[in-house]
Amino acid sequence: MLAPTDKSKTEQQIAFEIFVQAEFAYLELSSIIAVLQTANDVLNRDLFRWQITSDTPGLVSSSSDLIVRATPAISDQYLSDCLCVVGGQLGDVSTWLRRVRAMQKHKRPVALFSDAAREYIKATVQQSGPVTAHWRDIGLLREIGDYPMLSENLVARNGTVLTCAGHGHTAEAIIGILAEVLEPQDRAELACQLMLNDVRGHAQEQPKGLSANPNFLEKRLQNAIRIMEENTEHPLPTASLARRVGVSTRQLERQFMLHLSTSPGKFYRKIRLKKAFTLVSNSQMPIIDIAIACGFASTSTLAQTFKAEYGKTPKKLRRTD
Repeated sequence: MLAPTDKSKTEQQIAFEIFVQAEFAYLELSSIIAVLQTANDVLNRDLFRWQITSDTPGLVSSSSDLIVRATPAISDQYLSDCLCVVGGQLGDVSTWLRRVRAMQKHKRPVALFSDAAREYIKATVQQSGPVTAHWRDIGLLREIGDYPMLSENLVARNGTVLTCAGHGHTAEAIIGILAEVLEPQDRAELACQLMLNDVRGHAQEQPKGLSANPNFLEKRLQNAIRIMEENTEHPLPTASLARRVGVSTRQLERQFMLHLSTSPGKFYRKIRLKKAFTLVSNSQMPIIDIAIACGFASTSTLAQTFKAEYGKTPKKLRRTD
């Protein structure tokens, strides 16, 4: 339950802690602050306050080279009313995991976004309730482990812990958290001020892959890309793909060249390489298993195509990370 814990103040405020690490996702941080700041404007009083913390306090740089000043996060001490952990290239997760456990003990809400949600799921041996992560990481988690409680919703709540897809949905997730203390008319004005035409509910399924957005791709291309995304381990020949879509091979090739300036085969390979990149970067899965999961005949074939796309072989990328 979102509520102020410092009852000594006459004008009670709800305090948010926003935990960041080097290479954090600036979009998520700015979305959280923008919602809290706009909510205060709507209410015409400072109900919400926030503090940025880190296990490396001082100036912390984001993945886009924007810098914020963070105060120290000390193990399980000095807890706020709500803890938000933003995603990014996370380092040592132990500091914020201890704070998550402490918040759970005090029954205070926690919101973990994108990469933080993924790392929390990996670190929690057995989930007692539903969890989620960004759709890109859901595929990764299913490759590297068994997570029966993993859902594809935008937000999943397990007790006081909310795991969230994050990224562009972060603002909507925070509005959902504030719903516990804001009146419906205030929530409506808040969304309007932020130019959000529709605030998606926590239980709504997140879009999955390039084929999930109808606003950018022609219908037959959407279907073809969806089939590609569903068949990365055993890639389909272009002729088989065309039959499933209901067009001739030449028609499919023309559609890809007209709208995407590439062939179906090259586009398919890029989808498989992106999946391989995610698995190499965010797991310790053996390279041979990654090659098989992404439809490459051998590690040498994967290494060759991977280097052509990303400038490094999978092994070299792991060493630099």
